Amino acid sequence: MTARRPVHNPVPGLTSHSGAVRAEDDAQRPLATYGHAPDGDLTNPSAATQTRPGAPGVPPLIAVYTDLHSPPLVIAVDDFPAVDARLSELIQALAERSYALAVEQGTRLPIGVFRELASNLVHASFADVVVTILDHGNTIRVSDRGPGIPDKEAALRPGFTSATARQRTVIRGVGSGFSVVKETLAALDGDLEIEDNLGQGTVVTVRVKPLADTPLAPTAIPAYNLSERQLKILLLVVELAPVGPTRLAEELGVSTSTAYRDLVFLKEAGFVVSGQAGQRSATDAGIAYLDAVL
Repeated sequence: MTARRPVHNPVPGLTSHSGAVRAEDDAQRPLATYGHAPDGDLTNPSAATQTRPGAPGVPPLIAVYTDLHSPPLVIAVDDFPAVDARLSELIQALAERSYALAVEQGTRLPIGVFRELASNLVHASFADVVVTILDHGNTIRVSDRGPGIPDKEAALRPGFTSATARQRTVIRGVGSGFSVVKETLAALDGDLEIEDNLGQGTVVTVRVKPLADTPLAPTAIPAYNLSERQLKILLLVVELAPVGPTRLAEELGVSTSTAYRDLVFLKEAGFVVSGQAGQRSATDAGIAYLDAVL
């Protein structure tokens, strides 16, 4: 009797037309395949026996766009092998590195969103993953070449899940990931979109609006309008401090009594203070006044 050839299915959780995945097949199937997603009809067992010829293992990629007029910075998360024992580390690294790069661009998205998106890639066996960072970190697009999500509306509701027992050793697998992301984005006035990728797979996009630029508050209008001579005296006090009225009078070519009266006015305004022997120095308020009017 010829032994029956088992159906090869490189994507965990993918069912055949019979609607069932044998436990022994699932036990042998890797949770991450790094680019070895099958060609053709993913629901056809015969098509699922073929992988793309010559497709090398491709680690997840992070593409950062600083603007749409230049090529992105592309970073490979290639320090974790595609083995089940290291998969949780890969998920954590992909989430944390994507988040750090988005923070550098100015993202408003919390790291929890990145963790849920990275964890969800287990369903796609991490096949040809690309994380794209756009709009100053406020749009994150995660694409894969996995089996796709046929019912996208159900995927957004709590409790709907395709996770297998083995996948639940790495992720929660209770159908909460997308619903958590959706609620988080709702609080930030953002949105979540799930689309089919080109050819096969899924593209998940999360976006929030960037914070509006807040104009700097205008410099407060000074409460005192100094005369030209008083302004010159205040400048000299800053430059020569501590200084007395006699030296100021000499510098400006005015009488000592005139310089003294201006110093009295500046003291009442809080712009100068008196020290030993009648020497004056500028206050922080006096320096700030000069910064505002000069």
